[in-house]
Amino acid sequence: MEKVVLISAIVLAGVVLARSQTNGSPVKKSQLDGTWELVSGQPLPKGARDVKIISGGHFIFVAYHAENGKPLYTGGGTYTLNGSSYTEHMDFASDEISGASLVGKDQKFTAKVDGDTFTQSGTLSTGKALSETWKRIN
Repeated sequence: MEKVVLISAIVLAGVVLARSQTNGSPVKKSQLDGTWELVSGQPLPKGARDVKIISGGHFIFVAYHAENGKPLYTGGGTYTLNGSSYTEHMDFASDEISGASLVGKDQKFTAKVDGDTFTQSGTLSTGKALSETWKRIN
C-alpha cells in the first residue's frame, strides 16, 4: 500500500511540475504553419514545383522537376512572424541560392495570409525585390 501511495505521489508531482512549465497551454501554431506551393513569383521551368514547409519556427523550400523528381534548388532556416512582419533567416541553401549570398542573413518581408493564400514581399539582403504567392496544400 505504501508503494502505491509513493508512486501516486511521484506521478502527481511530475504532472504538476510539467503543467507548471507549460502553464497548461498547448504550443501555439503560427498561421503560416503548413505546406505551401508557389503559384507566382519565382520563374520556374515548365513542369517544376516549388514547395515550402513552415512549422515550429522553421522553414524549408525545394523546387524540383515534378516528372523526374530532380531538385533545382533548396534552402531553409528559421523564421519569425510579428504581425505582418515576416523574417526568414537562411541557415542553409543549395549552390544556386548560396551563390546569391543569402545564407546566414535575415530576409525581411511583409506577409499576408488570406484563407489558403500566403503572400510574402520585400527586398532580399542582396537588394533584389521579391514577391511570392503560395497556396496552402495541407
